[in-house]
Amino acid sequence: MRKTARLRLAMLIAAGIVSLAVANITTTIVAEDYPSRPIKLLVPGTAGGGMDVIARVIANSISESLGQTVVVENKPGAAGNIAVDQLARSAPDGYTLVVGQTSQLAINPSLYPKLPYDPLKDFAPIVLLADAPNVVVVSGKSPIKSLADMVKAAKDSPDGLDFATPGAGTVSHLTGELFQRTAGIKLRHIPYKGAASAVTDVAGERIPVLLSSIPTSMALIQGGQLRPIAVSAIARSPALPDVPTIAEQGYPGFDAGTWYGLLAPAGTPADVVARLNAAANEALKSPDVIKKVLAEGCVVLGGTSETFAEKLRADNVKWGKIVREAGVTID
Repeated sequence: MRKTARLRLAMLIAAGIVSLAVANITTTIVAEDYPSRPIKLLVPGTAGGGMDVIARVIANSISESLGQTVVVENKPGAAGNIAVDQLARSAPDGYTLVVGQTSQLAINPSLYPKLPYDPLKDFAPIVLLADAPNVVVVSGKSPIKSLADMVKAAKDSPDGLDFATPGAGTVSHLTGELFQRTAGIKLRHIPYKGAASAVTDVAGERIPVLLSSIPTSMALIQGGQLRPIAVSAIARSPALPDVPTIAEQGYPGFDAGTWYGLLAPAGTPADVVARLNAAANEALKSPDVIKKVLAEGCVVLGGTSETFAEKLRADNVKWGKIVREAGVTID
C-alpha cells in the first residue's frame, strides 16, 4: 500500500473514532441535562376522551416529577395514525412523546395496508400506563342473562347473533371476532359510527349485544337499561366488580381490551427512556392518578420498558391474526 493511501486510511479511521466519541459524549450530555425544555405529549384523539384524560393526568404528574412542563397536544384523525406517525418522524431526544393504544400500535398495522410507520421499529416503548377491557352488554329487558345464554342464542340462530360496536376495526369489533372463534359460534358484526347510537339501539333491543368500553355503557348500566354479562380482561374490572370475566365463564385465558402506553421515537437515549419510565411509574402510584384512571374504566399498569416491548410484539401477532382471519380491511 502506498504511503499516501495508508495516510488517507489512517485519517479516515481517526475521523470515524472522533465522530463516534463525539456522538457518545453528545448522547451522555443530552441524557444528563434531560429535560431542559418543555416536553410535548401527543394524544391520538380529541380532548375529553378517555385517552385524553389519562394522558393529561399522567402529564401533570410526570411534569412535577421531572420539574419540566409537559404540554399535551391533541392530534385526532385517521384512527390515531396521524399522531403516531408524527412521533415516528420526531427527533429521538425525549422531547416528543405519545400516548398510544392497542388500535394504533397493534391493530392498525394489519388493518391499513399503507401505514406510514412500523410499530416494532419506529418507537421506543417507555411504559404501559393502563388497561381498559371491553364489556359485553345486552338490554336490561333481554332474556340473555349470562355469557352462556349469549352463546346458546348464537348457536340457536341460523344466521348468528348480531353484535354492535363503535366501528369496524375497533378493539370492540376484533374482541367480538376473537370471541366467536374461541367459542365456536357465529356472530354478525353491526358497525356503528361511534358508540352513542350503538348503546341506544342495544338498550332499545334493536340489536341484541354490544361490545364497548366500560365508560361508554356505564350510565345505562347503572340505570338498568343495559345489563353487563362479561368483561374481556383476564381479571374483573374494579368498575364492575360483580361482573364475571369471559375467562371465568368457560374460556380460560381469554384476554382482550385496550391498553394505553407511553412511547418515544426509536433511537431515544436509553438513559432518557429510563428516566421517563421511572417518572411514569411514580405517577401511576399516585392516589389521584389511580382514582382518575379507575374512573375511566381502566386499571393501572406500569412496569418496565422491556415488558411494554414484549406486549407490543405479542399483540401485533395476536391482533394481526384476527384481522386476517376476519378479512377486515380499511383503505
